[in-house]
Amino acid sequence: MRNTRGLGAAALLVVLAACSSIPMGTAGKLRSLDYLNDDVASLLLAFDLPPALEPIPGASTVSFDLVTPSSGERHVKATLVVADADELAGTLPPPSGDRNYYLFGFSETDKAAIRAAQAWARTLPPGANSMSVSLSPSLCRTEPIEPAKTTVSALIALPGAPGLSPLLSNMPLSTVLAAAPNKDIPPCAGHSG
Repeated sequence: MRNTRGLGAAALLVVLAACSSIPMGTAGKLRSLDYLNDDVASLLLAFDLPPALEPIPGASTVSFDLVTPSSGERHVKATLVVADADELAGTLPPPSGDRNYYLFGFSETDKAAIRAAQAWARTLPPGANSMSVSLSPSLCRTEPIEPAKTTVSALIALPGAPGLSPLLSNMPLSTVLAAAPNKDIPPCAGHSG
């Protein structure tokens, strides 16, 4: 099944938008993450955002899609839940400038579904499947923003593993929104934006 490790990394799509998608090639940045054998369910995500942007609670998702030509498919759509900051303590450098971190993980139910999909994929013949992962956080704004001057970053970590892997690194929001059906980020609840 080790043969699928490269396929999983090559098929990885990272998506950041206000309820939409844009593919980002990140295989080179994530070669050390083994999507079939690492405990992907324990993955922690850190969104590095300016104060004017926030994730919409309970709206961000990660989709895991395992596809085989002869053995069927498994799809898991996991909703991100707020993670305990202690889980990444000492791993994250301080946010740069006037930025904020938002930390997320998976619910116990979604963790079980992710592990079950991984276990199923490990039973398949080597090279007979592919795995893709897409991250789709939903963002809102607390004040008016200039998408061309506003940048977003997303980092991942496995608990107990050293370092972070950037999924997105200071990407202009205008680039993210270019592929979005809705070109605007809505105001956050309780803000006039």
